[in-house]
Amino acid sequence: MNKKITTLFLTGILAVSSLSIVYAAPKKAAQGKGLVLSKGQYVIEQKQADVNGDKIEDTVFLIGEKDKKEDIYNKNIMVKVIDGKKNQVKDIKFKDFGGYEGELFLGDFTGDKVSDIMVTTSTGGSGGIVNTRIATIKDNKVKEIFKEEDNQGLNFTGEFVDGFKAELKDLKNNEEIILDVSAFKDMYVEGKIYDKDGKLLEKVEPWTDPFSKVDAVDMDGDGVYELKGYQKISGSCHADTISRINTIWKYENEKWNIKEADYSTFLK
Repeated sequence: MNKKITTLFLTGILAVSSLSIVYAAPKKAAQGKGLVLSKGQYVIEQKQADVNGDKIEDTVFLIGEKDKKEDIYNKNIMVKVIDGKKNQVKDIKFKDFGGYEGELFLGDFTGDKVSDIMVTTSTGGSGGIVNTRIATIKDNKVKEIFKEEDNQGLNFTGEFVDGFKAELKDLKNNEEIILDVSAFKDMYVEGKIYDKDGKLLEKVEPWTDPFSKVDAVDMDGDGVYELKGYQKISGSCHADTISRINTIWKYENEKWNIKEADYSTFLK
């Protein structure tokens, strides 16, 4: 089932309403006046921007925590913010949020002209899945606006049908797609999933992984960032990638709305 898959594909468009893992040594960062780290904590990355809305730059630290210095997995990843005006420290903690290394991005996702805090880390699993959280601390009030459930993205499920096809539906957004999986018919015939004429012999229920990558992008150049997410759909096994999905999400009315989505159908 581990047949190598080339990247030649057709792209389908959905009409909607609208990391790779890097095992690097911890980055040495100036800890700043007032920053205190607990045992096992270290600074992964630091950046500056006004994140509380007082028009004065604050210093934002991405903090990892390890049991041992030589460990490559952070059991807890959090953020500490030093107020540029008052020099006070604000902690932002995320529930069950750990991973390998991490990336910090500061930018406005809500449209209030104040930078929000985006953190992404790799889970290290075979699916190449990443975990992302976004929080805002305008007026020094912490609010998480991109949570664990948002990290799931689209979730297409369904089944293989006769004719080397997969009929899938995302119940959350009520979107349906039909994938041509004939590019892998030799593998499926050999595995007795289909016969040579395309008759389905074994039930197969594809599934969608959460995001494998999430990028902050300003699609219309208005200074407010959207999210571009990348996912994959697996067929008979995890190594059997039958489609890739790219989506654009915008934060509106206190939730993430999907604005664009496209999917791939492989030719060979």
